[in-house]
Amino acid sequence: MTTTPRRPVTKTIGSVTFDDPYDWLQHDSEEALAWQWEQDAIAEREARSWPHFETLKEQIRANDAGNFMVSRTPPRLRGDRWFWIAPSPQGGGRVVWTSTGLDDPGQPVFTIADHVAAEDAASGAVLWWEPSPDGQRVAAIICVGGDMMGEWHVFDTATGKALRAPLPAIGYSGAIPGWLADGSGFYLHGRDPEGRHRIGFVPLDEGVADRPEVVFDDAEVPANMSGLSCNVSPDDRWVIADSGPHERAAYMIGDTSTGEWRRFIPEGYEGELTGGWLDADTYIARAHGDDTPRGRIVAIPVATSQDRNTWREIAPQSEAVIRAVGTVRGKIVVAELLHVSLRLRVVDPADGSERVVPIEAHGASWISAFHRFDRTDALTFDYASFTRTAGIYHYDVDSGELSTVVEPEVELDGIKVTQHFARSKDGVHIPYYVVHRDDLDFDTPRPALITGYGGFNSAFVPAFLAHFTPFVRAGGVLIHINIRGGGEYGKIWHESGRLACKWNSYLDLFAITEEVIAKGITRPDRLAMTGASNGGLLAGVAIVHRPDLFRVVVPDVPTFDEMEPLPDDAESAPIRAIFWQDYGDPHDPVMSKILYSYSPYHNIRDGVAYPAVFQVFGEKDAGCRPFHGRKFTARMLEASTSGHRTLLRVWKGTGHASFDADTSVTQRAEWLGFVMAELGMVPV
Repeated sequence: MTTTPRRPVTKTIGSVTFDDPYDWLQHDSEEALAWQWEQDAIAEREARSWPHFETLKEQIRANDAGNFMVSRTPPRLRGDRWFWIAPSPQGGGRVVWTSTGLDDPGQPVFTIADHVAAEDAASGAVLWWEPSPDGQRVAAIICVGGDMMGEWHVFDTATGKALRAPLPAIGYSGAIPGWLADGSGFYLHGRDPEGRHRIGFVPLDEGVADRPEVVFDDAEVPANMSGLSCNVSPDDRWVIADSGPHERAAYMIGDTSTGEWRRFIPEGYEGELTGGWLDADTYIARAHGDDTPRGRIVAIPVATSQDRNTWREIAPQSEAVIRAVGTVRGKIVVAELLHVSLRLRVVDPADGSERVVPIEAHGASWISAFHRFDRTDALTFDYASFTRTAGIYHYDVDSGELSTVVEPEVELDGIKVTQHFARSKDGVHIPYYVVHRDDLDFDTPRPALITGYGGFNSAFVPAFLAHFTPFVRAGGVLIHINIRGGGEYGKIWHESGRLACKWNSYLDLFAITEEVIAKGITRPDRLAMTGASNGGLLAGVAIVHRPDLFRVVVPDVPTFDEMEPLPDDAESAPIRAIFWQDYGDPHDPVMSKILYSYSPYHNIRDGVAYPAVFQVFGEKDAGCRPFHGRKFTARMLEASTSGHRTLLRVWKGTGHASFDADTSVTQRAEWLGFVMAELGMVPV
């Protein structure tokens, strides 16, 4: 029980009226923040007092080569130079590197400390970057302290000199600029004060004429699209505004000779339509419509893009789900998922002939996770599996030769990976992976940890075990689930797990959980669950709707109050629009009932034995704000009869994730240590 003051406020949102007992914790008042930091101190103390905390932390560090913040990306060829991002030699977050050859170790283009305040340098990192087509310049978003907005900086590749003052960025959108062919300027996305999407031009050289800004209304580009990447044709004639990061469609096209913009995507087209330039007048796209939900490849004449009769099919829909399409030296590169595992094809647009890149099964790459190709003049890609960190590879699209650029840093032996399919409540088969030591027998149920995502058209692809490695080495079983709402099986998979169908995501989780228990792999008192962001909401639903299935749950940067997930202010409008894309608007009479039916905070019931809970939030997270944890924690401490701990950890100076590698290691050591302690495990 808790003595946290109850101050009920009666609210009506949409068609639902309810009492909110901890509304006062929703606001960043001095009292609410004091309560938050008191809970945070308790969580930190309890997590680090586990006798094996330091051992676990070092084991995570030893297996951290697959961590996003310390790994390097595949090099991209622009002009005669290669570009990638990797940690700075001085320490801290990742920066842009460049070299003149694949076998050249390269050097950083710039140092973050030279371009941010001294107190922010240690927490600064490059989030997105885009070199000019000739490789002479590079634009990069630098974020500090976990802030997912950041600023665009523009550098001369050879000297590292900043070419202009920084520009505001919307980092979480993943939108990248569109350079002119000679690097003299670029087109860049932003939003106007009313939240509408806009495209402006940034000239860099003297004598380069400015170009008028264009603002799109909601009928042209929906506000719930996070951002628009600008894609300039090879002759600088056309600019396509391509949405992202969750649903990608070439919405608008601008004619630079006239300054006029029009729709690129046909009226009434429902689905994704995005790709890259084959030539100055032809756009190659993956088309995911109602007739081809897994996607096909089409060549679209830009002059008649809205007339589907003028599209030429290059490759038809197949059993795989096309996740990304790019062009390299006149060839079309296709990244697709076949039962959640990456497959790469290189297609000749002239006759449709193709080669399949020889890679192993049960693995994936950055491409399949983010479903886009970076613009490049050579096919390089990363590829990782549960047991192997990402290697970096180069595939010659002409000769078909595959070579290794960077060997995988870590390869785990003695680990078994199998894929299974559970039947959900409506009969749909839901895939999941089971990962464990190959010497483990199941004569008795084992400690297990389920992890998943299931939202926003994002595929939850296989990845190196990384921080899960100590758990698996200690005899635990990792269960990696691919529930509906994600992009693993295309448009239908996404649509059937969002909005009015969002409950399918949760029923899929419960079906897999019940199956692994029925198989004797684990049992409820030995079972944990975790997820991040949308997966954090998934974890919250698991806690309140099926507490009988789990012993301990870790929601990482979640939302728990689905009726009021964000403040009703202009600053939150772009993120709120994204939320509505998958969850729906709680002010809608129908969606409010659906949201309330699963909203974790509103479904906590008095007198229920809930699992142990360890929540992780970032102080500066603009989307998944710490007030969710405050309200949820207070209500859980009041209602649960299990005696299990409910802890709230809020990391200062971080956002949706930490850009600092050491902080990231410590964060994961805390929550994984909590899980292992609750399940009676110790590191080996």
